[in-house]
Amino acid sequence: MTSTAKNYAGQNLRGICFKGQDLSGSDFSGADLRGTNFTGAILRGANFSKAKTGVQKWWLVF
Repeated sequence: MTSTAKNYAGQNLRGICFKGQDLSGSDFSGADLRGTNFTGAILRGANFSKAKTGVQKWWLVF
């Protein structure tokens, strides 16, 4: 399987689906990852420093 390392640094990735993708070595530093789906994704060596994560505010209402 070939790595798809990409630079997502500082991007708004809210709600994006990376399900099952090979994201080895990708840069997510400073990105907004709230609600992003990484189910089954390969994240070996990925950089998540200072990334925003967690549940989106509207989910807290329910």
